[in-house]
Amino acid sequence: MVLSWVAPKFLKTSILWRLLTVIFTVSLPLAPQESFAQIQLRGEGQEFVNGFHTLKKIRKEKWENTSVENNSATVQMVKLKASHSGEYQCYIQYKGEPNVSNTIIHLSVTANFSKPTVITSCHANRCLLTCSSHGGYPRSELMWKVIGNSSGPMWTVLNVSEESDPNTMLYNTSSTVSFNCSYGEEMLISCSMGGVTSELLFVCVPKHRPEIVKPTICSVVLFIAMILLVLVWKFIKKQKMSCSKTNNVDVDPKELKALK
Repeated sequence: MVLSWVAPKFLKTSILWRLLTVIFTVSLPLAPQESFAQIQLRGEGQEFVNGFHTLKKIRKEKWENTSVENNSATVQMVKLKASHSGEYQCYIQYKGEPNVSNTIIHLSVTANFSKPTVITSCHANRCLLTCSSHGGYPRSELMWKVIGNSSGPMWTVLNVSEESDPNTMLYNTSSTVSFNCSYGEEMLISCSMGGVTSELLFVCVPKHRPEIVKPTICSVVLFIAMILLVLVWKFIKKQKMSCSKTNNVDVDPKELKALK
């Protein structure tokens, strides 16, 4: 993600009224501090991001992912992360003007969650499903969707785990649900995170389904075998009848010769 910001007044100013100073900073919260009276204090500090001065060089360390164009007074930020979200301030002082103007910029960076994946583990009449998604910002709630009889004790959420990386601020979330399959009813389930939905999965597949399929396949195979046996029997019978007719051909006595 790239952020580009241009000082508005600079675009309306002539070349003689060049920018004297542009300082781009970000407001950061400071850690709580304790006084001698044990009073919790909290303030805000500022961190230098980038900027320039027309008469002298700014020696403060600049952010590597930022740049400021002197001629156009354009501030650019590249390779933005969720941790770059926050409030930025731009201080500008024009040549010939004693006052310093301050512009506040609110930057919000988002990251899409990965497509949720579901892992299934079934034993006896119970199935455990774990849905996980990672790399998203800001925080989002993981949602389960069940198609079928989802009332009563059919299923319940066991736990939800949520972790945030302290450096990138990206969230990794997972959730585990338990299904009671003793009712023998098949259900279709999916989970979603940040608007991204997982694949649909069947849960609690009835045990009697394989028993129905197996006899059906055996019946079809037996029927085909019977048809093949009948065809083979008819073919053999036809061949025998053809041989019998050939052996029973009438012979003219005149064609027979006496054996010497």
